[in-house]
Amino acid sequence: MLLAGSAVVGVLFPLHLMTQVFWVSQHFPDSAVIYSSILAASRGSGMVAFSLLGGAIADRADRKRVLLACESLSFVAHAGIAVLMLTEPLGEGSVGLVAVVTFLAAGIQSIDTPARSASVPAAAGRENIAAAIALLAISSQVTMPLSLPIAGIMNQLFPPGAVYATSLVAWFAIIPLIAMLRLDNQPPPAARGSTLRSIAAGLAYTRAHRPILAIVSLVFVVQVIGMPIAAPLGPMFFIEVLGFNSAQVGLMGATWGLGSVSASIMIARNAHLALRGGSLAFVAIFFGLAVLSFGYSRFIPLTALSDYGLGFAFTSTSLVASTLIQHLVADEMRGRVLSFFPLTIGIAQAATAIAGLAGQAIGLALLLPLLGWLVLTGSLLVVVRYREFLGSRVESRVARPQAEQVS
Repeated sequence: MLLAGSAVVGVLFPLHLMTQVFWVSQHFPDSAVIYSSILAASRGSGMVAFSLLGGAIADRADRKRVLLACESLSFVAHAGIAVLMLTEPLGEGSVGLVAVVTFLAAGIQSIDTPARSASVPAAAGRENIAAAIALLAISSQVTMPLSLPIAGIMNQLFPPGAVYATSLVAWFAIIPLIAMLRLDNQPPPAARGSTLRSIAAGLAYTRAHRPILAIVSLVFVVQVIGMPIAAPLGPMFFIEVLGFNSAQVGLMGATWGLGSVSASIMIARNAHLALRGGSLAFVAIFFGLAVLSFGYSRFIPLTALSDYGLGFAFTSTSLVASTLIQHLVADEMRGRVLSFFPLTIGIAQAATAIAGLAGQAIGLALLLPLLGWLVLTGSLLVVVRYREFLGSRVESRVARPQAEQVS
């Protein structure tokens, strides 16, 4: 039930994102770039603003009820966006209203995500965590390539507002799937108290446990620097530096997706690899090397191989880190620690704008290798700082305040 619901949610995100882009480009073509940036910024800001709160809620309430509440509110928020896109009550000013509701919708999803991730052990069993996380990743990787052409075709046939409204039908599948979800092994919610204190406790817990802090640090380095490379810097690099046309960009971009799917399948079939701190260290460093190879290459086969490596290492970092966290963290802190993942994604989306400005200023031919050196240096510093954990195998135990669990 969790996998099916997550797959449906995975279809909606790229569909909504692309439909908003089509909407501003069709209705406000003179300001399409800036309006698209505003909507992207509102989405990333919502993730940053609500992620830590989402982690605290996931630990303080029944997670199934949190998921039901979030998806019900998400339905209302996206229905509001559809109405605004269809009616445009303020004319061009309606973009601002859509941005506000998009901010709220992203915030709701950032509360949903930690609760969904923290439900994996109860839904699949601790012995199946690595495979379950890999299957969840595969579901999103399969649905996203399907969602993008569907979004293009639907927006070609119908007005963007109507396409957005049609997507609301998906919640007639999402909400019943969550209602049928059984989390029999879920522990009771953590003790009540101040939400701010709960968030502070999660931050203190993460900081106090070196293995967990090492994992979060490596994810931060790879995702904040790496996500802008996935989009838009990678496609722009193909066009501006390598001189690709649109079809060639699409074909080359598929190599990242192929690497990402390969990583998910490998982790699903070899779960033991996701229980080693060394695996996380390896893929983070490998990602930095792949960025360097990608940025310096002007030989197309090497560029394709590097792009495959980027997708493989980027996804592997996320999967291994998620698995390690699920095994290390105490369940009463699970949601709060997992909330760092959507928080990092939100920061990465905000960093995309900064990276774009840097690329405009110094050129992508210089910026891409520079980002590679930053990833490689940052990853090596984290590995050296926490080498006692990153060289070990993690058993299915949890970190307690009194001691760190490192074998």
